[in-house]
Amino acid sequence: MGVANAESFVTGLPELQQEAQSSQTAQQASPTPERPALAPRNTENEFSVSLTMFATLAAINAGGYDTGIDSPLNQRYRVRQQIRDLLASRNIPCLAELKAFYAEHKKASPAADLGQYLSFALVAGDAPKFDLPSGPLPPDVEPLRGFSDILARFFKQANLEDLWNRSQPAYAAAMAEYQDPVINSLFEANGYLRNPSGYLGRRFQIYLDLLGAPDQVQVRSYRDDYFVVITPTSTPMVDEIRDAYLAYLLDPLTFKYSEAIKQKKALQKYAEEAPALDLAYKDDFSLLVNKCLIKAIDSRLMHQNASQREAFINEAMREGFILTAAFAEQLPNYEKQPDAFSIYYPEMITAVDVRKEEKRLKNIEFVQSVPAKVISTPAKMQFEPVEATLESAEGSYEQGDYENARRAFKHVFEQTTDKSMQGRAYYGLARIAVRENKKDEAVALFQRTVEFNPDPAITAWSHVYLGRLALAAGNADTATDQFKAALAIEGASAMARDAAEKGLQNSSSSGDKQQ
Repeated sequence: MGVANAESFVTGLPELQQEAQSSQTAQQASPTPERPALAPRNTENEFSVSLTMFATLAAINAGGYDTGIDSPLNQRYRVRQQIRDLLASRNIPCLAELKAFYAEHKKASPAADLGQYLSFALVAGDAPKFDLPSGPLPPDVEPLRGFSDILARFFKQANLEDLWNRSQPAYAAAMAEYQDPVINSLFEANGYLRNPSGYLGRRFQIYLDLLGAPDQVQVRSYRDDYFVVITPTSTPMVDEIRDAYLAYLLDPLTFKYSEAIKQKKALQKYAEEAPALDLAYKDDFSLLVNKCLIKAIDSRLMHQNASQREAFINEAMREGFILTAAFAEQLPNYEKQPDAFSIYYPEMITAVDVRKEEKRLKNIEFVQSVPAKVISTPAKMQFEPVEATLESAEGSYEQGDYENARRAFKHVFEQTTDKSMQGRAYYGLARIAVRENKKDEAVALFQRTVEFNPDPAITAWSHVYLGRLALAAGNADTATDQFKAALAIEGASAMARDAAEKGLQNSSSSGDKQQ
């Protein structure tokens, strides 16, 4: 980053510089300048900053977190040092307790040490309480349960909200430096996968914070939320962030088509023999498949010549990402056809020839180690067991494997008493009945779906199906009622509404003929 932009981080905190140079008794903050309101923490698919993360990292800096403090980047982005100096100049009653807590929970690995507090900031509530949610917590957050209380007191005693407000010019300058290349890389990924808007109800969020050790990119996946946290870096790590975004988009497909992936699991033994491969990939074949696919996509987005792409693929194979070459060979076929990647995905998995890949892998000489990477290995996306069952059932249904789909949908009733989940299972079973031309059974199952009312989109489509079935049976009045019911549902998809409107026209004309 240029000198002018580096200076903007310094001049962005003039009050902090003045106060850090004053005596310890200078406790009153100067007025907060006017600034644009920040996006809420729950905004979807944003590149943003977080008060909770700022407060968490400010606290551990005051408590003894020194990793990366001597990095030249800290001289160019002086926010961290200014915050540390200012906090050291203040009388903070809970500081001794904070230091003891940090020392007691310090991890041997610098990345893990910072990572546990990043995880805390991602799941904790907003200021000023920073409450943790009830129920199970991420494994690295569980030992930090007592941190919320200390952080709440530190937040108030150190007047962190004021520091946060006054730091915004510096954060805004950093965001401006990173935002265009990062967002462009996400657009490129979306364009390649032909994915216009991600997944409804899921969130991909990038946070930038200036108080952590430089050159960190850490990824977290918590059910429907995918987070990337970056600290100041020598260059914007757009490739690493794009890979995290690809994982966010592709992870659900590994659940949906888990049965197809299992058929290739004989190849896992080769990955287990790769010395440099992270254990997370050796232990979870679907996670490995996903990463190999991301590597293959990276090779297509490299904007390099063929020999450089081949070298990248070969290196990925030698590191243990054993399906990279197989996927890379198939991607040109995907590019030539019109479907979105989410539709083409099962064909790509099915096309992997286990015997062919075994022959290829017998000639691979795995590397013994790889250079340390700043980006952390993402955890496997977590679904509730019943959600995973439903995703797998949908995948089997889409591939025409109705027997496995039926078995999985029926298993939902053994896993949960939740009516919404059971309604989705009824909807799946009803569609199978339609495919198998079991019309009476389909009608009964769609009626059960409507009764259980899983969500507006599914309920609307159930009415559409019921209307079509009634129309096929010659019951135009019943069909009309069903299509009208679909149109009356708030939250029905545009496609469902369009289908209902067309059905209504057909039922009206059919009714006229009967008269």
